[in-house]
Amino acid sequence: MGLLAIDIETASPFEEPSPGDNDTRYYEWVVTSVAYQDNSQAEPETDVLFRRGGWDAEFTADMIDQLLEWCDERKIDRVATYNGVWFDLKHIGTWAKQLEENGLREDVYSALCGLFEGHVDLALAAADQYSDELWEDQEVLPDWKAYQLAGIDNDSVWYDDYGFDAAYFEALGIEDNHVKCEHVGQVLGERYVDGIIHGLEETSTHRELEQLLRDYAESDVTDLFRLHDHLGGGDLKNGYHYPMESIIE
Repeated sequence: MGLLAIDIETASPFEEPSPGDNDTRYYEWVVTSVAYQDNSQAEPETDVLFRRGGWDAEFTADMIDQLLEWCDERKIDRVATYNGVWFDLKHIGTWAKQLEENGLREDVYSALCGLFEGHVDLALAAADQYSDELWEDQEVLPDWKAYQLAGIDNDSVWYDDYGFDAAYFEALGIEDNHVKCEHVGQVLGERYVDGIIHGLEETSTHRELEQLLRDYAESDVTDLFRLHDHLGGGDLKNGYHYPMESIIE
């Protein structure tokens, strides 16, 4: 049996949420990064699952299919996220229920509940362990800060490492040198799916964007194993255990 680490990336192509608004209606699923470790000594196995079409619900259903198929091939008894109670599992579970209500899938919500029965949220554990680092209005630390406090070198993904045309990159409106979560949510995720919609998969720009998203998504999960162990490992289930059915209203 082993530990699954999971993180999702989304876009908001139709309406941008206001700060702090986490309603699923604002978000569309673009990328799932997964990593699996069957024992604490093994090197994690990683993969990145991409949306394979436009914004229609059938392609959200396909994202769930991809996730369940990947996980069905592995013996998983624990799952780790960073802020999954607030974001990842909340939205995955909500999408699953919507798909069932609209007749696009059957029993996917119960299948996901089974997968995430052993879920622990490392963001909540880090917030407790490093509570002195929280600002007055913060409930959790950003993941980069948790890694820093835990002494884990979580590498950034730098735009200069990718072969984007200068005019294309300027049009993105991104001023930072390295990729941030908000870049994916506000710009990069939508650009990626637009490329799929318009048949641009074989262009060099689209391939570079896919590689950037792959590298960024992998960076979000590969170090979760070290953070999981640093924060308590198996003992986290005693205080930070949040199965999916406890998250979805």
